[in-house]
Amino acid sequence: MERIYLDYGRIQPREGKLTLLLGNFDGVHRGHRRLIEEGKKAAEGDLGVLLFAENPAAFLPSGKSHDVLTSLEDKLRLFEAEGLDCAFLLKVDGAFFDLSPEAFLERVLKPLHPETVVVGEDYTFGRGGLGRADLLSKSFAVAEVPLLDYRGAKVSTQRIIADLANGDIASANRQLGRDYEIHGTVGHGYENGRRIGFPTANLEMRTPYALPKAGVYGGLVFLRGRPYRSLINIGTNPTVGLLTRPRVECYLKGFEGSIYGETIYVSFHERIRDEIKFASLRDLERQLKKDIVSLE
Repeated sequence: MERIYLDYGRIQPREGKLTLLLGNFDGVHRGHRRLIEEGKKAAEGDLGVLLFAENPAAFLPSGKSHDVLTSLEDKLRLFEAEGLDCAFLLKVDGAFFDLSPEAFLERVLKPLHPETVVVGEDYTFGRGGLGRADLLSKSFAVAEVPLLDYRGAKVSTQRIIADLANGDIASANRQLGRDYEIHGTVGHGYENGRRIGFPTANLEMRTPYALPKAGVYGGLVFLRGRPYRSLINIGTNPTVGLLTRPRVECYLKGFEGSIYGETIYVSFHERIRDEIKFASLRDLERQLKKDIVSLE
């Protein structure tokens, strides 16, 4: 999949047939996949997606959460797996989000010359979210895709984030259409797990991922291209009482060795239990042995 970086003030006209997906696409969830399916039906030339090169939350009023389900690289990987031909990565700043809908059309969309744009029925653009599909339709053919319903409400990024915060990983995964996944590099911890025979990989993240509720989860950790069944703990290590912020720690079943500084992908499949403060590390060891049984 070709990656094309754009500066919204200096976009060169593009030639060739293009069907363009529009949206924020955080999570690339099942609702977003509806847009991809519609785009594939409509496309006569390239099928592309317009993405922000930076997290839009960084330019929104203070108080807004910066938590996301996917980094830009995550989105690109997922769109490539869906067979898209190209991704336009739009560099933005604070002034961009003050553009009127008409200015967004003139300075960003029209130079790309899409024959068709594909949007969800709640898609908005431009200052104050005032731009809608009816404005797009004055310049392009528009495929407006109905929202996807799940248990009486639309599938959405904020709903998935809320499910994660409540520990409902099953509901989050059903809306995503895949297991929720985050990634980062392995950093140094306090090595308490190693002392009791359960060495863990401590995840250091550059992306402000939305984390599931504190507790122990079963899932997979992908290391060096190989999946390992894993216990994933999110919490503050109350038994030891040393942490003030939640940490993600992963025990990789069947793996031995040092992986400090390496990138791992952590995929959450099921919630096993709440985080517990144990009387001793020995009690924690006994519980971890029980938790591992759930991975078999």
